[in-house]
Amino acid sequence: MMFCSELWTLLGSANRDPRSLRLNFEFNVECYDRDLATSLTEFVRAKTQKSRLLSLKDVDSRSLPLKLRYGVAGLFSPYL
Repeated sequence: MMFCSELWTLLGSANRDPRSLRLNFEFNVECYDRDLATSLTEFVRAKTQKSRLLSLKDVDSRSLPLKLRYGVAGLFSPYL
């Protein structure tokens, strides 16, 4: 999660669900730094411009090895 303004940035991983609040050691960091906010905003814009929208058809048409890889990774996601 990241929110930026011209001066303020909020970085973090905190989720507001009961499981995360009980089990995970998540936190957020607030930064009041104009250079950092500008840098992060530019970084996110660049990544967004390179991204593409995926449809359900795109996801369903993945190869079997790729589906298996994501399936196995999903099994371990609670521990990562």
